[in-house]
Amino acid sequence: MANPSDTTSPASASPGVGPPDVELILGEPLSTSIQPLLGVNVGPVPAGRSPSNGDLTQAYQCIGVTLVRTHDFYGPLDMSVMYPDLSKDPKSRESYDFRVSDAVWSAVTSGGFEPYLRLGDSWNNVRAPHAEREMKNWAQACVEVVRHYCQGKWNGFSTAVRYVEIWNEPDNQQFWPRPLSALDYYRLYAETSHLLKEAFPGVQVGGPGLTQAGFMTARGRQWLEDFLVFVKQTDSPLDFFSWHLYSNNPEDWSSAAQFYREALDEAGFRKKAMHVTEWNTDVRGLPDNGPQALALRTGGKGASILTAAWIAMQENGVAVSTIYRGTDPDINFPTFYGIFYADGKPKRTALAFSLWAELVQHSERLTLTASPDLGSRPEPGIWYLAGGNAVGETAVLIANPTAKPVRYTVSRAARGTPVEDGWRVMEVSDDSDALETWNFTGGVAEIGAETVQLLLLGP
Repeated sequence: MANPSDTTSPASASPGVGPPDVELILGEPLSTSIQPLLGVNVGPVPAGRSPSNGDLTQAYQCIGVTLVRTHDFYGPLDMSVMYPDLSKDPKSRESYDFRVSDAVWSAVTSGGFEPYLRLGDSWNNVRAPHAEREMKNWAQACVEVVRHYCQGKWNGFSTAVRYVEIWNEPDNQQFWPRPLSALDYYRLYAETSHLLKEAFPGVQVGGPGLTQAGFMTARGRQWLEDFLVFVKQTDSPLDFFSWHLYSNNPEDWSSAAQFYREALDEAGFRKKAMHVTEWNTDVRGLPDNGPQALALRTGGKGASILTAAWIAMQENGVAVSTIYRGTDPDINFPTFYGIFYADGKPKRTALAFSLWAELVQHSERLTLTASPDLGSRPEPGIWYLAGGNAVGETAVLIANPTAKPVRYTVSRAARGTPVEDGWRVMEVSDDSDALETWNFTGGVAEIGAETVQLLLLGP
């Protein structure tokens, strides 16, 4: 995936000195494909209020964004803005205000991005239905909103929408405030999902965008169990189950995916897809704009952790992901969640995202094993994934979120010898705020600490 900030780094082209720590062995194609987990939350319109904040349409296109979840625009595409009065007739055009929402929707679709429609509200704009009549009105209003954006109702759009997610983090008091209970959400989900599926049988309906407490805490696990039981008992549509995770340990994405897969299977939802609709590093408790937070949100450390997490999701059957989030709202707050600064400049995570997109262009997943085999992953903790394409090109993505460099070789199992020449290497690290590229001309290469590399080899 081309990137305007590519640079060439001859100094980095030198192979690692000494014997390899690990040999990566390319094998035969697998039955599974590399999934296009290339979604973001918000954008490409500028975030925040500063006139210097950038439109990210070209930036998103450049790094390979395919999907935009319509969450936390802080007004546009919130149900509380589109359908502001829960007492009003949800079938009347006079009950709606689509002005700011239509402008954002148009920006998403005209930029070539697929909208992932979240039906709910932003963190600062929550207006949850309480009384039974409000819940019924809200559910019907969701149907009319989808008709507006998918079927052109009320001078709307005719966008093909695959995914509709009902609410966001209902296990979080910020989004589902007291005195509303978990059961209130379950009922709202059931009412809304039935209406949506009846009106749009071809649209995938799901939720709930569960916080990481859903697998990390006993209370969260009980919330999840009760939700799945209620959905099963009411025969409510659940085409996908969505969850969120913020962590600095890539293994957590593996653990969470495995936990949710098991929970879904045990509840009778064996073929239901998993969507990770928010995910990022975790800077809670760290000083804003301090060195640790900067490393996690703007540096190679964050880029390598999230690349490892992206690989973990590939390895554990995640079907859709939308990282939180595309852009910062304030140039003076670079440790916010964006993979781009507010002015549109890419952080290192955005550069790493472009390498994920390049690997997706080689979607025929290849067996990639390590020698020596030291368990599920070779020490000292690198993560790796390989793919090929129809013209015989091979791509290998490697993330090293550890504090030490790792020397490696790449070989082909069928030949039993290292692939020494011909690799083009693209790298994201703290050595540069741009993507560095060079040719791999030696038998032993090195990936630095907190670094991401993509190796490309022609047929």
